[in-house]
Amino acid sequence: MNETGNTEQAISHYKESLKIASLNKNYFRSANVSASIASQYYDADQLDSVEVYAQKSVNFFDQINIKINKSRPLLLLANKNFKAKNDKLGTKYLYQALQFATENKEQDKLNLLLVYKTWSSVHQNSGDKDSSLYYAQKAYQVGSEPGLINTKWFRDGVVYENLYKAYLLNNQPDSVLKYQGLTLATRDAWNKEKYKNLAAFQSLLLSEATRLRELEKQQIETQSKIRTYGFLAVLAVLSIIGLILYRNNRQKQKANQVLQEQKDKVESTLSQLKATQTQLIQSEKLASLGELTAGIAHEIQNPLNFVNNFSEVSGELVAEMEEEMKEGNTDIALEIASDLKQNLEKINHHGKRASSIVKGMLEHSRTSSGEKELIDINALADEYLRLAYHGLRAKDSSFNADFKTDFDENLPKIEVIPQDIGRILLNLINNAFYACAERSRSTVKASDKPLVVVSTKKVDNQIIISVKDNGIGISDEVKAKIFQPFFTTKPTGQGTGLGLSLAYDIVTKGHGGTIEVESVEKEGTTFIVKLLIQNN
Repeated sequence: MNETGNTEQAISHYKESLKIASLNKNYFRSANVSASIASQYYDADQLDSVEVYAQKSVNFFDQINIKINKSRPLLLLANKNFKAKNDKLGTKYLYQALQFATENKEQDKLNLLLVYKTWSSVHQNSGDKDSSLYYAQKAYQVGSEPGLINTKWFRDGVVYENLYKAYLLNNQPDSVLKYQGLTLATRDAWNKEKYKNLAAFQSLLLSEATRLRELEKQQIETQSKIRTYGFLAVLAVLSIIGLILYRNNRQKQKANQVLQEQKDKVESTLSQLKATQTQLIQSEKLASLGELTAGIAHEIQNPLNFVNNFSEVSGELVAEMEEEMKEGNTDIALEIASDLKQNLEKINHHGKRASSIVKGMLEHSRTSSGEKELIDINALADEYLRLAYHGLRAKDSSFNADFKTDFDENLPKIEVIPQDIGRILLNLINNAFYACAERSRSTVKASDKPLVVVSTKKVDNQIIISVKDNGIGISDEVKAKIFQPFFTTKPTGQGTGLGLSLAYDIVTKGHGGTIEVESVEKEGTTFIVKLLIQNN
């Protein structure tokens, strides 16, 4: 099944086999078939299904207390968690797989080879040179034993490739050349064998075609002896051939028409999906802007109050200055004029502040131009923190939380897309306040007052932005899915599940950075955004 690449058909057959094994209460076969289904789902990148069937396999092995081949589902669970970026849990399962494969080495050589190969790859990725080489050599030793050396793991060069990469990491060029050469030679031999088999098959087809042509020639020669019947036979054959060609041509035209219709349908569906995706993203932006409405009003009200107050005072000063001028008190009038100038400067300052808030919100709701600008991250984070806080306070009178900042004052400006980074900050801060509010509803301790802390710092060539809360925390299971599109833990109608998915794409694809989450259930969560500053 794997060779044909028809994963869906393979899974269907395996599931039928699992039903039969279950009816016969053959738990050992059920365990192995479940592991095969998990393997197919892993190839199809359906990680949730990998978890389900790999765990089923482990449970079957535990039920019959057989350890042979138990390392296979454990290895699948390890690889699944590594792919889901859950390295801690992946390492745990990989240790278990190594334990069972080692204990049953004689009967479980193939799985032991795969476990050693996986360990070598894990250490290669982490830069552990010695461990990477050690496990690559162990995989080579196991694979060299009778029974495995003629399997595809040697014949397609996978074991040799793992070795030369480990030697490359250890800076041993002679060994790198040796095993790289073995990798290429082994794969070349493997490909030649496949091509040889193909050539033999084509030769067989050619021989058969030649034989058929000879038979046809003999038939024509025989029929030519009887002219009348020969002529009728040829005419009949030509008629049949013409009919077949006509029918084939018609079928080909119909097939092409169906294919074109399907292609047009697929292209139309793709276009609709792209349009829907764009609408969803814009809806998410407008939804976040809507949540800020009250906060924006609060932030604009402060400078407007200043403008109103200073305007009233200035009006009184103008009247007073007119009286002094009439009485000839020029010095006093000049002092009043100086006060008026200061008031006008303050009015101008607070007017610009209100204008900048409105401009920022317009940029937030506008479709991103994709152009990067030099931005003060501290100012951006502080503004969105306050807007989010006042927005939630106005939206929910029972909302009670505190916030504070811990900004690195020496932080350099960096080139980012301001609308996108602002959107990320708003989403993370809103989530933090939401988690705090959820915890405050379930606790009565005075010491558990909800708190959100936004901090920045420069480490090496990176700016690190942290949004920390002391809310309800996140489980390991949720953390594994938290950046997936449309995944949300909020009640229906309160979350689209796009916020963190968009944030992940903006940080990693749009800015070449990383976004991570650290959380302990019932204690709190910290989201960490790292942005490179090497090009600024």
